[in-house]
Amino acid sequence: MINTKSKIIKRAVGSLMLLLFVGSSVFAQIPETEKAALVEIYRYTNGPEWTNPWDLSKSVSTWYGVGIKNGSVVSLDLFNNNLVGQLPNSVSKLKSLKVLNVAFNQLKGQIPAEITSLRQLHVLRMGKNRFLGSIPENIGEMRSLVVIDLFDNQLSGAIPTSIGNLVNLELFVVSNNKIQGEIPESIGNLTVLKGLELGNNRLEGQIPESLGKLESLNRLVLLENNLIGEVPGGVFALPNLKLLQLQNNRLRVDQELAKSKNKLNYTLIDVGFKSLQFENDLMHDFE
Repeated sequence: MINTKSKIIKRAVGSLMLLLFVGSSVFAQIPETEKAALVEIYRYTNGPEWTNPWDLSKSVSTWYGVGIKNGSVVSLDLFNNNLVGQLPNSVSKLKSLKVLNVAFNQLKGQIPAEITSLRQLHVLRMGKNRFLGSIPENIGEMRSLVVIDLFDNQLSGAIPTSIGNLVNLELFVVSNNKIQGEIPESIGNLTVLKGLELGNNRLEGQIPESLGKLESLNRLVLLENNLIGEVPGGVFALPNLKLLQLQNNRLRVDQELAKSKNKLNYTLIDVGFKSLQFENDLMHDFE
């Protein structure tokens, strides 16, 4: 009887050791290039002073904000974690990454151009930092992107025309930057886009007619720019639009707004050059 119990115990211990071995081998399957990339990110962004620092002596699976699946890093969520410094180019070595969230930190320098090689990325959140320079020109190669949130940085340059290649994009937010140039016509290709927020930049020229094709759009924020001309009638006809912000541009509103069937569905704030009497009449229509 004692021998039988001893055998059972040995088998249980053996099974436990096997599980531990299998578990450790799974962790060991994370490519060294990915682990090295994470360590470099940690060091470039003053990791020891993070709100939730990593213990580099422990398994990557224990590191705050790191998500692992099938032996690869698939998410890096370091939102509001006191990252200070620059995001290194090595982030591009996380080839299986689907979510990258470094918003609400103190990151500076340029967005690494190499980031566009992350072709499986769905969510890119880098808002509320101190990033400089332009949005990477070939961002349109990141065809899996659903969310781009770069608001409240110091980005300049134009919105890349390649943005129109991101046919899965549902949210594009670059408000509160120094973005220049015209709104590219190619944005009209983003047929599943729900949120387009370009406010408080230095955009100029006219609102492109192609925005009238964005039938999934529920909010359009263009306030605080240098936009001119008429607002395309197609914008007022968008069936799902709930929020429309155009104030502090040099825009004119034509009769398309007055006869729009959707005018009760969204908020319209300060549209420009029309006379006070016209605006009073318009506001009366909203009552």
